[in-house]
Amino acid sequence: MFKIVHLVPALGWGGAQIFCIQLCNELAKYPNYEVTLVSMYHHKPESHLPLNFIDKKVKFITLGKKPGLDYKMFSSINNLIKEIKPDVVHTHLHTGFYCFLAYLTIKDRAYKKIHTFHSLVTKDSPWHGRQAFKYFFNNSIIIPVSISEEVFKSAQAEYGKSIKILINNGSVAVSPSPTFNEVAQKINSLKKDANTKVFLNVARISKTKNQQLLLACMKTLEEENANLIAVILGDYIPDDKKFYEQLIQNKPGNVHFMGKVTNVGDYYLNTDVFALTSLYEGLPISLLEALSAGAVPVCTPVGGIINLVNKDIGFLSEDISYEKYLAALRAYLNTDEETINRMKQNGKELYQRDFSMETCAAKYDTLYHS
Repeated sequence: MFKIVHLVPALGWGGAQIFCIQLCNELAKYPNYEVTLVSMYHHKPESHLPLNFIDKKVKFITLGKKPGLDYKMFSSINNLIKEIKPDVVHTHLHTGFYCFLAYLTIKDRAYKKIHTFHSLVTKDSPWHGRQAFKYFFNNSIIIPVSISEEVFKSAQAEYGKSIKILINNGSVAVSPSPTFNEVAQKINSLKKDANTKVFLNVARISKTKNQQLLLACMKTLEEENANLIAVILGDYIPDDKKFYEQLIQNKPGNVHFMGKVTNVGDYYLNTDVFALTSLYEGLPISLLEALSAGAVPVCTPVGGIINLVNKDIGFLSEDISYEKYLAALRAYLNTDEETINRMKQNGKELYQRDFSMETCAAKYDTLYHS
């Protein structure tokens, strides 16, 4: 039995957590594989991803972490690794820090230690965390993996020659759920007519996701009588409540906040454009899901997005300013239908070739056995 342990801080509604669940689910399909997903925090149904997202073949464990720095996690993870005796320990986000003790003290058996960067490394870890990672990377204790070319470049700039591996993010293709028709009716009720274009933003409501830029552009397009609506899916953490309230107060009539949903695939499949306005990103799972659904991306040029979105599949703004993002939205609106349909097909083919979860999991599996 080949044993793999994946660690996340908690099953929050972020792209890294969704990626980790989908990767675990895919690896659990491999013969003679035992996959364990570990959340340091206990699961909270009201604020975390539903547990039915996790395949029944994947063992799910929580460790009861307390907020802030919890020294008990060092020993909890140490004991967990000793008990499971995995062939691979794969960490995500800041779980890597809590594995340091185990990595230094458990020497009675060999096991691979992998850490995936899900964002630019200066955003992935604080300064002191990056200094600790340098020791583990430079001494070949932990193998670092970047999820996009831009993340890879940022890792090389920070950590030097120890950065050697790039495995593009992957995702599961979206598919309709039993609520597909209900969602279609909901979106159709918001349209002016059958020709109304639907723009979808899927992201946490926060300043870094920059939804205020989308609202400003939508307000201008509304004033110009452009036939479109924008649907925004996502929740906010308590610290961003005031920001969310400001967005709601100032939103134009063609923008609709739908909150957090578990059937996001139904929305992608009822969308024309995937509109992402982030200030920085790694390689968003939401973008990959949008491509799999045939939505045309109109994005700000940040993170791994610039390595993926080109004129064959979508539109990139020249920078993150209001003027340039508005120009990108207008470029989409002024493009003929035949070209748009070709972009949709190109996006689907790119997703299937390079960014499916099957492709991504196979690359990680090769790394695990290298």
